[in-house]
Amino acid sequence: MLESYQIVDHTGSIEVNIRFQDAINWQNEAECDFNLNDQRIDIWRIKISPNLSSLDQFFKLLKPDEMIRARGYVQKKDANRFVISRGALRWILGKYTDQSPCDVKFVISKNKKPAIFQQNIKYNVSHSGDWILIAISTNEIGIDTEEVDPMFRYKEILGDNFNKNEIDYIAHEDSVNSFFLLWTRKEALIKGTGQGLDDKLKYIPCLNGEHLTNQNVLTSLSNWLVNSFNVDDQNIASVATEATARVIKYWDINFQDLLSCLK
Repeated sequence: MLESYQIVDHTGSIEVNIRFQDAINWQNEAECDFNLNDQRIDIWRIKISPNLSSLDQFFKLLKPDEMIRARGYVQKKDANRFVISRGALRWILGKYTDQSPCDVKFVISKNKKPAIFQQNIKYNVSHSGDWILIAISTNEIGIDTEEVDPMFRYKEILGDNFNKNEIDYIAHEDSVNSFFLLWTRKEALIKGTGQGLDDKLKYIPCLNGEHLTNQNVLTSLSNWLVNSFNVDDQNIASVATEATARVIKYWDINFQDLLSCLK
């Protein structure tokens, strides 16, 4: 699915273009060519529960330090999610880099974001509810997904994290859903630029449209695109990437059909 944006050059500032995308076309993994360029983003959606029966196969893909980390989780559901998430990430990245999942080597880049050794591929991972999302690009990228929780006391944190216009939008536009929508946008931009949650969060744009912000707010020299979408009826997500990307493709993958590849 082709998504085109017009980005205006404003010297000394960063433009952030934000939109919501309806009617996502989730394609089957078998249709993916795993051939990235700087115009394309791939987003992978993995449902946890159908893959629980394959935990042993996922576990075999992990390195010793990852196995230790998996065993360190107190809650079984957290351990299961980590094993599936990390195993799926290794399988997917192995397809892009033409190597065995077990041979994918992770490193920390100069902006303290995870990267792949000697590969021009960026990735980011998020999870909510029964879903894991993995975003892949040759550009810097961040993704965040949240399960919409109507019981979450979001009003208590609005003043510290949103500006007046954003708070007004949340108050008048399906409040709970709007809060989580805007939150995923701020989180995706933070993850994409490699900065942590701090007092800048309030100034990071998250409403639909084009925004100008200071380079210091996002700790970046690039313009950014933010695309929001529904993962399902209960989960919402946003992906943020540097503005050279134009094509966003959405992929479904169920590893029950790919056990022969998990060695």
